[in-house]
Amino acid sequence: MQISIVTVIDIVTALKEGTLDGNAYLIDNTGPFAPPAGPRVTNVPGVYNADGSQATEAVLNWITVGVADLPLTLPRSYRHRYNTANTEHRLVDALRKATRDGRAKLLSDPEAIRMPKPLLVRRNSVVQPYDAPLLNGAGEVLEPDDPAAEASAPPVVTHISGPAVEHGVLYPALYGSPDLLADGWYWSATVDTAKVGRHEYQMDVTLYQQVQENGEPVWEPKLFSLTCSIQVGTAPSVNGFTGGFFPGLLPILPSCLTSAAGEAI
Repeated sequence: MQISIVTVIDIVTALKEGTLDGNAYLIDNTGPFAPPAGPRVTNVPGVYNADGSQATEAVLNWITVGVADLPLTLPRSYRHRYNTANTEHRLVDALRKATRDGRAKLLSDPEAIRMPKPLLVRRNSVVQPYDAPLLNGAGEVLEPDDPAAEASAPPVVTHISGPAVEHGVLYPALYGSPDLLADGWYWSATVDTAKVGRHEYQMDVTLYQQVQENGEPVWEPKLFSLTCSIQVGTAPSVNGFTGGFFPGLLPILPSCLTSAAGEAI
């Protein structure tokens, strides 16, 4: 079973208070399968088949977003990519039509090839440009000194650890997603569903805070830790289509009600 865990973070308040406690909320897709287990606890249902045999392992996927972040259904840099491609297309078209003097003027005009200022981020004690533009929830590119930038810098899960990992309940790994909508790396883990009970783990999350350095805004990474748990239960796995306890067959209509070959459906 694939279980998605979305961590929604109030970034501005977390940075102000110096903690994720009370400022982070976990939402997963296991609600209908088991009663609520408590805050920041994810149910892992369907550990056993109806005959008592162990079912297939569960897989957890962690996703983090800010409360003012860009919707997950869109790649983070979608509007910037479009604007950049559109600007480059118009510039190339204008250069083709211009004279030699006109080309020099076009290339020297900053408005013709204007790009957003890059965000400067400190990584491993070195300040370097951020890989992508910073966008608000509407997909608009933010300048580095914009007051809304702090709430829109995406949180990043950097590590999954704790007792659940040490005791061999969770087996986490960092994956690179080829899906353009994912726009990068994500953490995933398999669960040993034979180990019934509640197991704690720690999620390390990096938030970025703006500081001034040599008159320029630089984004400093701030590491936070959030204690969470999984509740491995003993409910048998259920077929989502039939409601039965066995994989079984899908509920297909009798052959007499299906269309014959060549007939319109």
